[in-house]
Amino acid sequence: MKKRKWLKRLCITLGVIVALYLILFLVNVLINVSLRKYIKTFAPVEYSADRIVPVEENGYVTITTDRDLRIMHITDIHLGGGFWTYKNDKKTIYELITMLQKEKPDIVICGGDNTYCLIPPGYNGSGTFNNKMVAKTLIDIFDHEQVYFTTVFGNHDTEAMDYASRQDIGDLYASDYSEYCFFKQDFTDLDAPSVPSVTNQFIRVKNTAGEVIKLIMLIDSNDYVDKSFMATVKGRYDVIHDAQVDWAAETVKKLSLEAGLPEGQYLPTITFMHIPIGEYRTALDDLIEEVKDDKGNIIEFKQKNNPVDTEFVSGVWDEKVCYGGLNRTDATPDKLDKFFEVLCEDMGAVEAIFCGHDHVNNAVVKYKGVLLAYGYSVDNEAYGDKIMKSGTQRGACVITIKPDGSFTQEHKNAYTDYGVELNKFVDVYMDKPLYPDGLRTVK
Repeated sequence: MKKRKWLKRLCITLGVIVALYLILFLVNVLINVSLRKYIKTFAPVEYSADRIVPVEENGYVTITTDRDLRIMHITDIHLGGGFWTYKNDKKTIYELITMLQKEKPDIVICGGDNTYCLIPPGYNGSGTFNNKMVAKTLIDIFDHEQVYFTTVFGNHDTEAMDYASRQDIGDLYASDYSEYCFFKQDFTDLDAPSVPSVTNQFIRVKNTAGEVIKLIMLIDSNDYVDKSFMATVKGRYDVIHDAQVDWAAETVKKLSLEAGLPEGQYLPTITFMHIPIGEYRTALDDLIEEVKDDKGNIIEFKQKNNPVDTEFVSGVWDEKVCYGGLNRTDATPDKLDKFFEVLCEDMGAVEAIFCGHDHVNNAVVKYKGVLLAYGYSVDNEAYGDKIMKSGTQRGACVITIKPDGSFTQEHKNAYTDYGVELNKFVDVYMDKPLYPDGLRTVK
């Protein structure tokens, strides 16, 4: 008799859990339907008839233009797509579309963490694990606005408990679902000891005379060392795999030879990734010293007078650099992968790297002659209400490639530069940084 009661209670409990799960699933589907309807309330970006259109030529996406190419780097969008993030998601969509309409970029490169499908408690998550559904909602923003874009992935695009794998989401971006996404998976390392790399792509920029003036490389900084939940909790970030570096180096060599350059000379390349490589941390340590008390607590940040390898350009660090391989102790940050050593130092091909991941860092430096830059984040969710109300360090980065191959980069604030309304959803403050005690910069 007791056994029957126990089984009955167990069945009822499981039934309630399944029912609640199905209800939440249906609610989250309706949330994304509502978000997509909200997207359609905006007018598309108005482009001229002679707008730049990326096309595929000889196996690679190619952009042909004789004028400036304006790239809008938008990172850490963190669209939740669930019941708990509905209001925040509408704020993100509004801010993102406002920036697109005001900037009218030729192309957008999303810097990863496009979606944020996590449990709510402790992580400010959305309450849905259907990352493919939310990725479609994100894609719908660019398709409705008729803006050409591509993307790298971050560590949150495919979480341990998400339905769709990293490859599944890569297939979505590469599929016919989107008319305006020109993502193309040029390489993956299926035999990787950790999660296989997906978002690796080369884009050629050339003029109408056929001269290639720039390569744009998207490289997957990957996510965690494995798909366990504990790897996420402990921030055990993966690094760029050796196989990716080998592929990138060989592709630069191949495309440089095809462009008519002599062997040993390489096309200048700009790289986009999500998680910063360890050299970002090395450059910070070259510029600013952490002064600690006897217990190891940081009590102040002190500017160094004679940096060895680093030249400060602009911006601030408002949190620590969460680079790939952050918690590893087997090597210094600059020795955890070989990307910088091979592509920047040995070949001299990569002249600039743009990353995201650290949402309130917007520092730009030159490290050993290579520009290491953070983009601006859009995130209204992952850092909670704190970042939703903070406006000083958020927006987009615009990279302009000139006809002669030179380029400029400029951070643009979503509120002051693009006219996003400060009180559209919540009152956004502009008078202080998010984490004033952690602010570091060079005067």
